[in-house]
Amino acid sequence: MSKQLLIKPSDVRKSGWIKLEKIPVCQYAKSVKEESATFKKTDFLRIYTHMRMIREFESMLYSIKTTNAYNGLEYNNPGPAHLSMGQEASSVGQAYHLTPDDYIFGSHRSHGEILAKGLSSIHKLDDASLLAIMENFLGGATYRAVEQANRGRDLGVKQLAVEFLVYGALAEIFAKETGFHKGLGGSMHAFFTPFGIYPNNAIVGGSGSIAPGAALFKRVNRKPGIVVCNIG
Repeated sequence: MSKQLLIKPSDVRKSGWIKLEKIPVCQYAKSVKEESATFKKTDFLRIYTHMRMIREFESMLYSIKTTNAYNGLEYNNPGPAHLSMGQEASSVGQAYHLTPDDYIFGSHRSHGEILAKGLSSIHKLDDASLLAIMENFLGGATYRAVEQANRGRDLGVKQLAVEFLVYGALAEIFAKETGFHKGLGGSMHAFFTPFGIYPNNAIVGGSGSIAPGAALFKRVNRKPGIVVCNIG
């Protein structure tokens, strides 16, 4: 791993082109007023809500790692927690345009990518599909835990699915059996394939060699969707 890497913002943010099929680089320059004509107010509120949820999720983990508590609730988590505070916009912006058929492979700090893609998929899937996913995943163990925790609350299917996503991801990070993969993946290898969320990677840039294989699988089998590789 390199000990020193000089990056000049004036160079990397310079407008230009990657010469393949003339892919634009750093060309985006629209104002908020211009974008307001493209999106509805509800779209902006959903984007902000997803970003805020991710920030609170990561802030919670940071509080637990540094103080062994969050909002007065004591908890000790000795495992790793590579946080992505400040990167919410990139993960939510990416997921906003993706469908449940699209796959993402995570970066070294991908809690935000997991939540953003999951929230986007929940918004786009119908209630019947969401219920089938929750009830059938790992025999419904995660779903039952979420149902029990929310007993007495009048939640719709989509809101229950949000609770399911956050609980499953957090239980996985905390190495609990009701996590998305029974706590065996943990913070660095959490994933949830029904929402198109594939494993993140402990190796920085490690997804770069895995994602093309998933894309080739889609192409060969004529499956819908694209594959996004996050390597930061």
